[in-house]
Amino acid sequence: MAARKKSFEDNLRRLEEIVDLMENGNIGLEDSVKLYKEGVNISMSCAQKLKDVQQQVSTLQKTASGLFEKQPFEPMEE
Repeated sequence: MAARKKSFEDNLRRLEEIVDLMENGNIGLEDSVKLYKEGVNISMSCAQKLKDVQQQVSTLQKTASGLFEKQPFEPMEE
C-alpha cells in the first residue's frame, strides 16, 4: 500500500513540532541533526507547493471598459 502524501497543512504542523522539539533542548545532537534535515526537506516541499499553487492562481482585474479580465497572479513585494 502506497503512503499517503501529506497535505501542506500536515507539513506545517510537523514543522512546528520539529521547532518545538529543537527549541526545548532535551534532545541529543544526532536527533537534532535528523530533525533539522527533516525540517529542511519539509520546508522545501512546502515552498514548492506554494510555488505550484501560485502558478495556478489568477486574479480578475477590471478593465477601463468595465469588463473583468483574467490576469496572472503577482505577489505583493514585501
